[in-house]
Amino acid sequence: MLAHAFRDNPLNRAVIGEPAARRLRCNRLGMQLQLGQYLAHGEVVGAWRGPELVGVRMTVPPHHWPLPFSPFSARLRHALRVGFRVSGRWSQVGEVLEAHHPIGGHAYLAILGVRPHAQGQGVGRALLSAWLEEVDAAEAWAWLETDREACLPFYRAGGFELRESLEILGTPVHLMERPARDEAARAVG
Repeated sequence: MLAHAFRDNPLNRAVIGEPAARRLRCNRLGMQLQLGQYLAHGEVVGAWRGPELVGVRMTVPPHHWPLPFSPFSARLRHALRVGFRVSGRWSQVGEVLEAHHPIGGHAYLAILGVRPHAQGQGVGRALLSAWLEEVDAAEAWAWLETDREACLPFYRAGGFELRESLEILGTPVHLMERPARDEAARAVG
């Protein structure tokens, strides 16, 4: 599901290249690796329409960033399957993002993806809103990165503010923060 949601994202194009089928294959393998980490150390939530999984959110609760590394054998297997060039470029992306990732008790939205045919129908908004309720209940602040310019208004509507924009492999990546909501603000809003 997530492989389709991110297939055409700018960073995927920069890291993996063409054709789209190759991006889809590499995304499937990458998402499998990440899914294991988030199931073990974070939270994974799906949105379903009948029997179809149409959206997924992967998050890290407050005070749990950074996640431990995936086992070396899993990372090596991934690199062999996607190729060392793609694996190395994703490592490069990760190093840049890690250098700009804040330290502290924040909640982290690592992945929010919706199948292309279900985008614009409230699936992403429902996944984000439910997570932000958890973040607010924990009295935490939140962090995310996005490489999709079109997603900036979506995240701003959730209370996120742009902190910085970087260029990674020629692709703009936007770092966003949502301040913690205090009790008075929650009672009013």
